Amino acid sequence: MKSSFTVGHLFGIPVKIHVSLLIILPFFAWAFGSNIIYLTENTDIIRRELILNPYLLGFIMAVMLFISILIHELAHSLVARTKDVKTTDITLMLFGGLANIEEISKDPKNEVKIAASGPLTSLFIGLIFVFIGRFAPEFMFEDLRLVILYTGQLNIFLAIFNLLPAFPSDGGRILRAVIAQKTSFRRATEIASRVGKVFAWIFGIFGFISGNFLLVFIAFFIYVGASQEHQFSNIKLALSNLKVKDLMTRDVKTVPANMSIHRLIQKMLEDKHSGFPVLRNEELVGIVTMEDARKVSQDDYRNTPVQSIMNKDLHCVKEDDELFEAFKLLFQKDIGRLLVMENDEIKGIITRSDVMTGIRVRELENIKGEED
Repeated sequence: MKSSFTVGHLFGIPVKIHVSLLIILPFFAWAFGSNIIYLTENTDIIRRELILNPYLLGFIMAVMLFISILIHELAHSLVARTKDVKTTDITLMLFGGLANIEEISKDPKNEVKIAASGPLTSLFIGLIFVFIGRFAPEFMFEDLRLVILYTGQLNIFLAIFNLLPAFPSDGGRILRAVIAQKTSFRRATEIASRVGKVFAWIFGIFGFISGNFLLVFIAFFIYVGASQEHQFSNIKLALSNLKVKDLMTRDVKTVPANMSIHRLIQKMLEDKHSGFPVLRNEELVGIVTMEDARKVSQDDYRNTPVQSIMNKDLHCVKEDDELFEAFKLLFQKDIGRLLVMENDEIKGIITRSDVMTGIRVRELENIKGEED
C-alpha cells in the first residue's frame, strides 16, 4: 500500500486512495457510459428523457460505486471498533476496498459480526436505493433515477458477491468463523482457504471461457489472498507464546550523529550490520541503514554526517511485547529492524531476520513433534 495517499478521515479512521483507483475509475466511467442503453433498459428508464452526457453519467455511477464500497468497508471498521478491534485505515483501490483491521477477533462470533456487517450494509443501501428509484416522485430527473437505481443494484450485487464463501472475502471469513467454533482457528483457516481456492478456480475457468478477464483477475486475487491468509495464520501460530526478549539482540552497537557516511560504511563491514541506532550526546535521535547511505553519492561519503541521512521516525517495541506484534509492525511499516526500548533506554534490537529465524525454528519443532 505504499502507492496510497490519505484523502481524509471518517470516524477517526484514515481513508486512503491507491493509485490503481485513479486508473480504474475512468475505465468504469467509460464502461458505464458506453452501456447506457443497456442500463436504461435494465432499470426501466426512458432513454430519451436523459439530459446529461452518457459518459458524465457513467462517471457519476463509478464514483457512487466506490462511495458504496467505502461505506461497506466503514461498516466493517465501526463494528470491529465495538469489539475492541482497531482499524488502521481504509484503502480504496483497483478491485474495491480494504479495511486494514489490525487483528482478527479471537471470538469467532465477533468475527461473524464484523465480516457480515459490510454485506448487510450494502444490501440495506441497495434495497433502499432501489425502492426510492422505483417509487420516486415524477418530478425527479430520469438521470437521477438512473443513478439511484443502478447504485442500488450495484450494492445488492456487492452484498451477494461478498457473501460467497470465497475466502478471504466476507463470506469466506464467516465460513472460517463458523468452522472455528468446532475446531482450531488454524484448521478453520486451512479449510476456508481451500474453499476459497476452489471458488478462485471456478471464477477463473468461467471467466476464461466466457472471455470475462475481469473475473479472471478477481479469481487470481482470491487465490493469492486465500494463500496469504493461510500463511499468515501459520506464522501467527509459530510466533505464539514468544516474546520480543526471546529473540532480540541485547548487545546493541550504535553510531554518533556526527560520524561520516564513509566511516559508517566501514563500521557496517566490520560489525556485519546493515543498520545502527544513532546517538547524539548519549540520546537516541534516529536510526541509519545501508539504504539511507545509498541515497548519497559516494563522492560525498567523507563530508556527509550520518545525522543528515538518518531516519528520525523511530519504531519501537518493548521486551515483553508479543513477537507477533513485532512481526506485524516490521511488515506493516516495511522496515528491517525495531528498537527495543524501556524508559527511553535501548534494551536491544530485533530484525526481520530474527523473527524469520523464530518462525523457522518453531516450524522445525512442530515437524519434529509430529514425527515423535
